[in-house]
Amino acid sequence: MPHKKIYYGWIVCIASTMLIFITMGTISNGFSVYLPYIINQNGFTYSQGSFLVTLRCLVAFISMLLIGYYYKIFSIRTGASIAALCAGLAFFIYSISDTYVLFCLAAAISGISYGFGSMIPVSILMNRWFIQRKTLALSICATGSGIATIVLPSLTTLMIEYLSISRAFLIEAGFIFAMTAIIFIFLRNFPEEKRLKPYGYENTEVVESEVEEKHVTGSWTLSKRVWILMGFVSLFMGAQANTGFSHLAVLYDAEGFDSMIVSYIITGVGVMIVVGKLIYGEVTDIIGGYRSSILFCFILLLGNTLCCLAFLDNTVIIILNVLFLGIGYPIATIGPSVWASDLASPDHFSTVVKRLQIIYAAGALIFASIPGMLADVFGTFIPAYILFSACIAVALLFIQLAYRTQAREIE
Repeated sequence: MPHKKIYYGWIVCIASTMLIFITMGTISNGFSVYLPYIINQNGFTYSQGSFLVTLRCLVAFISMLLIGYYYKIFSIRTGASIAALCAGLAFFIYSISDTYVLFCLAAAISGISYGFGSMIPVSILMNRWFIQRKTLALSICATGSGIATIVLPSLTTLMIEYLSISRAFLIEAGFIFAMTAIIFIFLRNFPEEKRLKPYGYENTEVVESEVEEKHVTGSWTLSKRVWILMGFVSLFMGAQANTGFSHLAVLYDAEGFDSMIVSYIITGVGVMIVVGKLIYGEVTDIIGGYRSSILFCFILLLGNTLCCLAFLDNTVIIILNVLFLGIGYPIATIGPSVWASDLASPDHFSTVVKRLQIIYAAGALIFASIPGMLADVFGTFIPAYILFSACIAVALLFIQLAYRTQAREIE
């Protein structure tokens, strides 16, 4: 009996997962492990360390503003591959950096990679390739950053401790270049390029049922009030998933934790991010974007609150922190795509998801330097995580208001 051929969209999904591994995982999550070493070995202040994150976020934000023009010049396959190459180039420059200016240059180039190669092109690709199981496919892609968080922290720490920080950066640069070649080989822009239709296209009865359940009749986008509410939600999510995670290592480092323990904490969060993203995809497909958003926002709020107790050095609190942060973070990265799909009609999806992702990047930019500045004043990063907890509490409220407002306006 012949085996059923795997739908090529899942291969595109795997290639997109590798892209997220590079442009989000290595650039943001994986880089957080390097940050304490960069600060300590070069005699930088916490503010200078945070500014590297700020600069990356600034360039990423500018890149996202230009992303529409960028992908008019390049196809997603080509443009995403160039973005991944920029990540490799950034790590190469980090490896030869001996001045703060060079570190800033590398951070800026990494921002190009993040801006042009993260969730926006992947969301558009999954929207092209999948009608059914779209959220699951998107969640699988998003696990790329979590996988990087599992693999990189301990490995990076070992390479830095036994080799050097420059060699660790150089080895990772070579790995990124190799992965980029694989991405370019297997990524495809449209199902038609493989003589295929989107996944679920044949099952018209199910598709029509899903469309009817979502009341997708006519064309609409977000109202002004909903834009304001979801704008703040995306802004705060950018702070959570980007700035919050990037400073997780220095939070525990500043509280006196051993470097290997810190790497284990980051790795543990990474494991739970991967699990959380798969859970988030399945849960969202079952109970819908609204209920899953409320649930996962609350979990993320618990995770951020437990960060504020890092000074207790309590094993149970650390384990719970790892669990809640890892399971909660997926709402920050995947949420904008889910909200765009839920709150706007299909023909407005690309526009809405781009704008929400741009606001997300703005949140990362605005909050990027705040943890370092607060730490220079208070000697700890805990005040920053108190601020993050407050932001996610507000986001939880605003999501409820936005969904209720949009539902009334569509009716």
